Amino acid sequence: MTGADKRKTEAGQSTIEFALALTLMMGFVLFFVQLSLLFAYGNLVHYATFMAARAYLAAGMSNEDQQRRAQDTIVRLLKKSQGEPGLEKYAFIAQGEGGSGEIPGLSLGPSPQYQPKNADLSWMQGVRYSFRGRVSMVPIGAPKNGNPNANSVTLTSESWLGREKSFGECMSFMEKLGGARIDNGC
Repeated sequence: MTGADKRKTEAGQSTIEFALALTLMMGFVLFFVQLSLLFAYGNLVHYATFMAARAYLAAGMSNEDQQRRAQDTIVRLLKKSQGEPGLEKYAFIAQGEGGSGEIPGLSLGPSPQYQPKNADLSWMQGVRYSFRGRVSMVPIGAPKNGNPNANSVTLTSESWLGREKSFGECMSFMEKLGGARIDNGC
């Protein structure tokens, strides 16, 4: 085989190598962009749960008032609007998952370890928000059955700041003591 014939059989080799390398590199870039967006959203969720726990901690007229304040904080920061608390503001990054109520992903109240009679665990009340986000834009290794959770991860942010007794709970306790009205912060 002469040199000219050899060059003809290898024509386009560099183009194919470039296309394969570009595909691999773009896959890595898209993976890291998606992962970075998910981590940035995780920071926002962490901030939102902390702020919601602060709102939950503040003494209100009732326990329901404290819960409403915490829910409003989560909705303002993570959801589309007050009128649509089930829709995500950043749905292209992650979706709220689970939860106990009308707001997907949000759980308020005591943690699973909460024990009111145990002083070490009696403070564990607050806000928990779980969300699921994709970690790959390309469904590599996705199961054949079309599982929507393929290539995704569920993350949870918790903030246990406790909860102050509501004004109603405080007054009820004071009445049990004999109706004395002592200024104790109620």
